[in-house]
Amino acid sequence: MDKKTLIAITLSFLIFLGWQKLVIEPRYPKPAPAAVEALKADAKTDPKAAAKAAPKEASKAAQATAASQGFMPFGEQPKQSPVSKNVVLKSGPATVSNEEKLVSHWKLESYRKTRMKDSDPVDLSVLNANSFGDPKLSSQGEIAFDAKEYAYLNKVWGRVTQTGPNDATWTYEDAKVKLVRTWTVNPQNYFIQGKITAEFKADRPNFLFVSLEQTGGKDDEEAQDRNLFYWGKSLEKVAAAESMDLKDVEAPVKWIGVGSRYFMMALIPDAGAPEAKGLIQPLGPWKARTSLVFPMTSNKIEVPMKIFFGPKDLSVLRSVDATLDHTVDFGWFTVFAYPMLELMKFLNVYLKNWGLAIIVLTLLIKIVTYPLNYKSLKSAKEMQKIQPEINRLKERYGDNKEALNREMLTLMKTHGYNPAAGCLPILIQMPVFFALYRVLYSSIELYQAPFAFWIHDLSAKDPYYVTPVLLTAVMFVQQKLTPSTATDPMQAKMLQYMPVIFGFFMISLPSGLTLYMLVNALASIAQQAILNRKFANEGPRPAVITVK
Repeated sequence: MDKKTLIAITLSFLIFLGWQKLVIEPRYPKPAPAAVEALKADAKTDPKAAAKAAPKEASKAAQATAASQGFMPFGEQPKQSPVSKNVVLKSGPATVSNEEKLVSHWKLESYRKTRMKDSDPVDLSVLNANSFGDPKLSSQGEIAFDAKEYAYLNKVWGRVTQTGPNDATWTYEDAKVKLVRTWTVNPQNYFIQGKITAEFKADRPNFLFVSLEQTGGKDDEEAQDRNLFYWGKSLEKVAAAESMDLKDVEAPVKWIGVGSRYFMMALIPDAGAPEAKGLIQPLGPWKARTSLVFPMTSNKIEVPMKIFFGPKDLSVLRSVDATLDHTVDFGWFTVFAYPMLELMKFLNVYLKNWGLAIIVLTLLIKIVTYPLNYKSLKSAKEMQKIQPEINRLKERYGDNKEALNREMLTLMKTHGYNPAAGCLPILIQMPVFFALYRVLYSSIELYQAPFAFWIHDLSAKDPYYVTPVLLTAVMFVQQKLTPSTATDPMQAKMLQYMPVIFGFFMISLPSGLTLYMLVNALASIAQQAILNRKFANEGPRPAVITVK
């Protein structure tokens, strides 16, 4: 591989990393003007005044936005129950209570927050940055209505009763409305089968909102992975960012969710639920809400749904809904990522170590791509041999680019050199490389998976930065072995710093990914040495025709 090709690959890799690390806010259409004005009014006035000032003939989008005011603070929480009463569903993953949230607590016993033996199970807090240890989370789900006279309903506490080992009911009733929520747990599932029922005794609101919240953080290491999701025509992802816009999503919206890199919570309406719209609502810096918006066409509405919280494991997600697996972000080359993940899982069955599985997978990919690397290196060797003639052409034609390019093409054709022969094999390999990068970055299988020595968690960065430093040193060696065709001093200078740039990027990335890069670089050096010996044994080429 010649130096220009190496530069192209390196720049592509850096652009790819920069995109993943820095561009965390996806593009989406601007909200309707009426929606923006409704949100501004809500921020500047109290909810009652804002609702009263809303235009009576507003569009559906504006009505949905005005309805979102039902989530804003509406005064003191009702004092119906000063003590939280919990019901633990036997053999189930969640706890429900008489509080206003759909779910009070939810722990995943198979996953721990840290690798310490006494570490607590992963719970809903993993979906939020929660850097200040605030136990009052917002990801448990909540409901609200748009009419101002029912704004208090997003804060009421009900009466919760256990109707069976795996069943519970939450009920609230007053002179205006009766609210009922039911939950059924199957110990084999990661989700609760629930149903929300609202029956109004007088005037009804226009919309029911069922929502989840997500909190990011400027200094949060996983800020770029804390997202809000919804499925419209396809998966849409919105990062919890410092600055966000309101977004009104037309029906139908299949489900909504919030998630971190390895875990997520989702609300998935079941058959029989009304067709829902969606709403993404900013709540402040790094905090936003995603909502299902159900139209109220009568005084009673019933919304059956699954409430899911669990690992972003492809098999688990598909068991809940066939489209949830799209939340595992394997990037543009998912078609390559799936088989590589399955192969890595297969290797781990026999090796019993995810780090060893990564090493073997890396070597297997290196073997499969050997013919492409051979063609690339052979092309670089050919270019190296005719490089003196190219330099003489540059001296002869100077700034006459047209003549220089014409003579260079003639020279290359004479010697059977194809410029695409060096780049094309590398371009073919790039989808595989990027897909493997995403697999190692996003797969729950590597969550807290130990390797050896000081690497106790392949999903976390190297605690002592040993592998990034080794990678930098190995890349310097690899650079020395690579055939050089660079004549531009600036290009040569840039190449010298490439190993350092790579090492710097790998410092904060998961050690599983750094392990792959290190093994790949070592295998490349071994492959380069073998190919260099092979080409040396082929003997010299016929004499090169010099340019007069």
